[in-house]
Amino acid sequence: MFQDDSDEQEIDTVLNFMTRAACPDHKMCRSKWGYCGTGHEYCGDGCTAGPCFGGNNGGNGNNGGGGGGGGSIITDQNFACAFNTIDAGTRQSRLNGLRNSGWKPSNKDEAAVFLAHVFHETDGLKTIREYCAPGCGSHYAGSWCSIQGTPAGKALAVKTAVWFYNANNMAGPAKQGDFAATTRIINGALECNRGSGYNNQLTRVATYKRIRHCFGLGEPHRNPVC
Repeated sequence: MFQDDSDEQEIDTVLNFMTRAACPDHKMCRSKWGYCGTGHEYCGDGCTAGPCFGGNNGGNGNNGGGGGGGGSIITDQNFACAFNTIDAGTRQSRLNGLRNSGWKPSNKDEAAVFLAHVFHETDGLKTIREYCAPGCGSHYAGSWCSIQGTPAGKALAVKTAVWFYNANNMAGPAKQGDFAATTRIINGALECNRGSGYNNQLTRVATYKRIRHCFGLGEPHRNPVC
């Protein structure tokens, strides 16, 4: 038995710290019960530390699938899960840029669609501009390559992505999880309808499917290939 209320409060504080502390392996998640491991049981709903991808994310996200816009849908944890090929400092800088832009997804479907395109077009946010190969101009008319000029200028990739996204009204299909429609807006015939960039689209789709899991979403509920 506890001697007094202060003893009980101190133990509660210690237990709370233990359940939210990082696991020894950075690839592991700490579940809501305080145990470390990988997979949905540890990194899903209720996850308190590590690369969480569940709906709760330690209390920072919202529950459900596509879900509503309440709470912080893009958290440090699912952003780290999505952009898993860059160092932590660069990733935090890019996330701060996204937050400072003022853009917020209305649900998890929209977040997954947007971040998947950003990952694909910027090599996982390793570059602040898209890698535009020589001679690609005619294929990329009105697409990500064109945002190097005004008004995008030399802004960070995540900010130019927000600009392009809004300028081309991608929110509508993105909220519905219609990845194919958003790909058509970006690259049209180049990737869609088995165009010359069809294999490139398949890489894009694979990224989308992976990032959906970062938000606790399952397989796409409609065909992601255009």
